[in-house]
Amino acid sequence: MLLALDIGNTNIHVGTFERGMLTHSFCLGTDDQRSGDEYAFTLKSLIESDGIDSAEIDGVVIGSVAPHVTSKLEYAVYKITGVKPLLVGPGTKTGFHIKLDDPSQLGADLAANVAATIEACGAPAIIVDFGTATTISCIDRENSLVGCYIMPGIQMSLNALNTTGLLPSVMADRAFPVVGKNSVDSMRAGVVFGSVLAAEGFIDTFKKEFDLPKTTQVVVTGGFADMFMSYFNIKTKHIPNLTLLGLNAIYNTNPKKHTFKL
Repeated sequence: MLLALDIGNTNIHVGTFERGMLTHSFCLGTDDQRSGDEYAFTLKSLIESDGIDSAEIDGVVIGSVAPHVTSKLEYAVYKITGVKPLLVGPGTKTGFHIKLDDPSQLGADLAANVAATIEACGAPAIIVDFGTATTISCIDRENSLVGCYIMPGIQMSLNALNTTGLLPSVMADRAFPVVGKNSVDSMRAGVVFGSVLAAEGFIDTFKKEFDLPKTTQVVVTGGFADMFMSYFNIKTKHIPNLTLLGLNAIYNTNPKKHTFKL
């Protein structure tokens, strides 16, 4: 059984895989005040509450964009499973080409998203990830990651509006009108519709820049994805847990010599 951890700045998404299939998934908050032992206790409790025997875990893969907690999670999973995890980063085989100025700067989450999309949909494809930040990534016809846009996520954008002093503090909410007629609704509608319009514009730019067909698959994922899906004016495919699926794909691409169990 493979244990996969997608460590983000806000949440840690955890999944287990058997024979390449995602069997369980759950989430806990990212907290840099938590110790490795506290993470180990919480993870073990969540794993066991799902009816999983940690003794059956013989592989672990970690993708992290939160370096301040990565070592704590590495320690936690090793304490629970006795398995040395594969940490996705520079030097890890991804299964695709990375045509960026500095491939070592590619985040583990983006790498996993690309790996999962290629496995599920082939190429070319464009990925929109509505998470803490919103990212739009492009895979060309040759299975190469050729570029990415990064912009503030929905809650980040709402928080930024609140810094003006005249606008209220607003939490992301799935209930709002198409046209706002008060400050709160206007902020929510503006951020959500603005994000969708921006994403569609970036998608169109990718298609023109890399001469991609109009039918290029657009994959949407991320914690806020379901909030945005109905507002797209183009055909999209929603794949929840895309990053976890990609971590599984990357793990299977790499030699198993990185893993050992005591």
